[in-house]
Amino acid sequence: MKSIRTLVAVLLALSIAACTTTGLTTKPQPTPPLWTSSYNVGYTVMANCLAAQPIAGFAGVAQIEANTAVVTLTLSDGTPMNIRFIVQRTGPGTSVVEWRRLLTVGGWEPIDGDARNRADTCGGLS
Repeated sequence: MKSIRTLVAVLLALSIAACTTTGLTTKPQPTPPLWTSSYNVGYTVMANCLAAQPIAGFAGVAQIEANTAVVTLTLSDGTPMNIRFIVQRTGPGTSVVEWRRLLTVGGWEPIDGDARNRADTCGGLS
């Protein structure tokens, strides 16, 4: 009986240590883009266009920095979601758009196609 208690105590201690040290020593890995596409449009023009057109009931907020812009989708009350376009300058008048979202619950897949259509429209492809 004592050996079972000792074994349970050791396993519990190891479990707690693993959870604690893993959370402190590792950084969460970035989510890979769901799609990436190149456009013959400057990154600031692309970011502003992506932010200006609503998608699936979300508004877009552009944060433009040197050579990179992030367009975060927000709820109607301004609450940011973990859904975004990342636009990178690849040359004069060209850019690459990445689409990222952390939401993986069923039902979010149509927004991926809507986002691609929006980017294609802003990039002059449709």
